[in-house]
Amino acid sequence: MPKPARVLGRFAAIVLVGGLTLGICLAALVPGARQIALSHHYTATVRSLGELSSPTLVYDAGGNQIGKLGVQDREPAELDEVPQILINAVIATEDKTFWKNPGIDVSGVSRAFVENLTEGKISQGGSTITQQLVKNRILGNKRDLQRKAKELILAYRLNDKYSKREILKQYLNTVYFGQGSYGVKAATRRFFLTPDPPAPFGLRGKQLSELTVGEAALLAGVIRNPEGDNPYVHPDRALERRADVLKGMVDQHVITQAQADQGNQEPLPNPSLKPSSELRPENSWTEKAQSVLMNDPRLGATPRERQDKVLQGGLKVYTTEDPNLQGLADNAVANGLKGATPFLDAALVAMDPKTGYVKAMTDSRPYSDAKFNLATDGAGRQVGSSFKVTTLATVLQNGYSRNDQVNGTAPCIVPGFGPVGTTNAEGGGNPSTTIEAATAESVNCAFVRLSTSVGMEKVIDMAQKLGMRPNVAGRQPVNEWRVLTFTLGVISITPLEMANITATIAGGGVHHDPIFVQKVVGADGKVVFDETGRPGTRVLDPDVANCEVSILHGPIDSPDGTASGKGIPGKDAFGKTGTNDRKISSAFLGGTPDLVSFVWHGNAEVDREGAGFGAEIPNTIWRYFMIPATQNAPNDTFPPPGPACDAPGKLVDQLAGRTTDVPPPAPPTTAAPAPAPAPAPAPAPAPEPTPRPGPTAPPVTPPAPTTAPDGGGGGGGGNNPP
Repeated sequence: MPKPARVLGRFAAIVLVGGLTLGICLAALVPGARQIALSHHYTATVRSLGELSSPTLVYDAGGNQIGKLGVQDREPAELDEVPQILINAVIATEDKTFWKNPGIDVSGVSRAFVENLTEGKISQGGSTITQQLVKNRILGNKRDLQRKAKELILAYRLNDKYSKREILKQYLNTVYFGQGSYGVKAATRRFFLTPDPPAPFGLRGKQLSELTVGEAALLAGVIRNPEGDNPYVHPDRALERRADVLKGMVDQHVITQAQADQGNQEPLPNPSLKPSSELRPENSWTEKAQSVLMNDPRLGATPRERQDKVLQGGLKVYTTEDPNLQGLADNAVANGLKGATPFLDAALVAMDPKTGYVKAMTDSRPYSDAKFNLATDGAGRQVGSSFKVTTLATVLQNGYSRNDQVNGTAPCIVPGFGPVGTTNAEGGGNPSTTIEAATAESVNCAFVRLSTSVGMEKVIDMAQKLGMRPNVAGRQPVNEWRVLTFTLGVISITPLEMANITATIAGGGVHHDPIFVQKVVGADGKVVFDETGRPGTRVLDPDVANCEVSILHGPIDSPDGTASGKGIPGKDAFGKTGTNDRKISSAFLGGTPDLVSFVWHGNAEVDREGAGFGAEIPNTIWRYFMIPATQNAPNDTFPPPGPACDAPGKLVDQLAGRTTDVPPPAPPTTAAPAPAPAPAPAPAPAPEPTPRPGPTAPPVTPPAPTTAPDGGGGGGGGNNPP
């Protein structure tokens, strides 16, 4: 490192060569310059220039880039990647003596100081490429004489420390070109598009090697004033500036006049394809990854640390999105809604029950139009009888048998829960129905009495263990969940949480928090964290989970099931319907040992009738997705239920619980033949992908549903829903 005296000696020589004018202007600053020389130390590494802000790249599980997070869109490039025509354009425009000067252009500094003295402030730059690098990476943009003196000294020292090629590389990766584009690589990609049929909309950003003479001149020209010469905002100024650069390149003998004439004829970037000046998520997966990482303490102890790491740390984020399953989910929702009531939406979430990985999530609304992600955000919506799976898990975990019998007649009023009860979707009811039959037929009053018999507090606790979040903004607090119709899905919940509950049941009773980000790699190539193999938490005994899955085969396999014959042909699958009062919303959940999914259908913003039964649109969407999604998967089967599942039945009292009384023998009946499985839904033509080019506002909590919490859940619709 040069000694202060040596630095001042060299600097004094430059001043003398520059002439008396510059010497007078700087004389008063020499004491300050000496102090600067003593206080500004930096090593021989590029790091000493200050870390460049690099965006975080987001990938799907197949390694395909799906998004970018950051405050500056920048892609570092090696100097060998930069075409000579762009290098020549930048040097001819910004620093003609770059290859020869010592980091400072003495004549330029002299001229600038004369004009600055006239103005009484720093208004004229006269900065070399090296000085600009010092300003951008070390000192900042403050303009005063003291900072200018620092800039001169540090530029001289930087030139002494680094090679010209290294300085030029750092400069080209640092400089701002406008429209949120930092560095030549990002600017080239964002400003200039070229046809590419496989790319979205048939266009992709150009690579550096594809730049023309006119494009190189345009980039070099906007460096001086990226906003004022912005070709999208001020095309006339951009044309004038490009012409000036091309003339300068001819004067410097780096291009011919013919090349300049050709460059002047090139069109400017298409204003209708102007890139966003803000780097925001452009799809739901990128937005979800950002949200997850911003709240992960492994990326920083404070919100500010995490924000800096995520938006400027150059991370590589690998999500759990399966691109094949995501495409199937998008198509299933779009095709399934073709027969739906207008103005109704749908959402689907698919998970791997063995890992907790979210494999696909779809909101039927265009990403750019939605205020929140219907699949994952906010407090959610009511899901009807699909929520009965939480009560079923609770009673089985507390020793009940599938053969236990409970009163399923309507209306059902239970002491301690107010004078107003609820009813069955189809009215009537059997005074002595088994838990298995009550599940297949989705008997409301049977499940209401089961929930009160085992203890409502236990059901509420189980719902949370399985995957329902407490204390969510916009949702009733937990202390208000103790209502008679809790089991009927009257408390708002998101499709993500319902998919998580389904995954816990299908996963043998082991709960995994939903995982959207599988791995994060730092800019240095080191793994920040990897969720592979993260263990879950057991919340159900294995035999209990297997028993519940066995019982949940009833809704799709039993002749009396609410979605009878509407499973997955050739696969061991379970399912459960859900329908809200007045058919404001409907739902379906189900899955196989390797994949589960939940579908919600209704209006995302307000209560609007017309969603039908869970065995209709939601089941159709579920099958559109699950049948192709599992087509090439192994034919795994669920483990058989344990002996307790098939234990002799007892009578269940709505307050006393499972009693020691043995129910009377049922009269002999002739079993009806099992229905033939419904054929797979005819595949509809794949819809055109919905363009999602624009950013969206931050997610907001959707409005709380207006349906009263004691409204009841409704069944799945029976074998022949209207």
